[in-house]
Amino acid sequence: MAVKKVKFRLQGHEKFALREGWVNKALIIIPDVPEVFLRKDATDIFGIGSNMVKSLRYWMRAYGLTIEKGAAGAELTERGKLIAKYDPYLEDPFTLWIMHSYISKNKEDATTWFMYFNHCDADDLKKSEIEAILLREIKKYVSGQNFSERSLSNDVDVLLNMYSRHKEKSDPEDKNISPFSQLALIKNIDGKYTKNHPNKKIFSEMIVLYELALMSRESEGVSIEKAVHGEYGLTNTYNLTSVMANDYFDRLDAAGYIRVNRTAGLDMIYFVQKEEELNILENYYKNR
Repeated sequence: MAVKKVKFRLQGHEKFALREGWVNKALIIIPDVPEVFLRKDATDIFGIGSNMVKSLRYWMRAYGLTIEKGAAGAELTERGKLIAKYDPYLEDPFTLWIMHSYISKNKEDATTWFMYFNHCDADDLKKSEIEAILLREIKKYVSGQNFSERSLSNDVDVLLNMYSRHKEKSDPEDKNISPFSQLALIKNIDGKYTKNHPNKKIFSEMIVLYELALMSRESEGVSIEKAVHGEYGLTNTYNLTSVMANDYFDRLDAAGYIRVNRTAGLDMIYFVQKEEELNILENYYKNR
């Protein structure tokens, strides 16, 4: 019996974490020069090296900001257009959380990110221990397809460097810090990594509303169990506890966005008025 192939990708980033200012350049340039990533002078246009251009191209896709149209080049997704319009410099942590939401679910283009946030539950782990867990999970996912363990190791380096404030490998000449370190979602203490809970000061309940809209695209409501503990739930994506998640549900209920039904063991969440996730994003930006 032939092995069923699944799509996965390791090390599309050329070993470069996403750096400050990169996304802003792409958001500005791509609408006017959609073929920019295909041009020989792309390094001059972006002002970065050739491997960095390849890395930026990858990150724009991995974070759901662009789609590629072959020889026609790239174009911004609707999500990318909203960010370009309202927060092109990624100054609002809300934007970073939304981008994080996308990559943490992007099993095909950012397989290591998906596996880390959805299938690596233990804390206080060394990098080598994280790699061992992800190696096991990716082997299960790809069902016999070959992949480079070295590429996985490079992915883990980049992921940890992007999200934690203390880098796994320090380069004294590297003054560029990933904007995702602002989220402080991963803590590094003496070479051991632990997932942090989001800081309430930079984590809006509108992020939770956005996630609920994603989960209930094909249904009238979503169970609290799925919303909190499902594969794409709030615990995996943001490391929210059940108590934290339910507190956000109650806030959204009180504000009139959703109705939380905990009677008779139903434990369901319904939108008062169904909204698409992109409308939630735009309304947040307009009203912040």
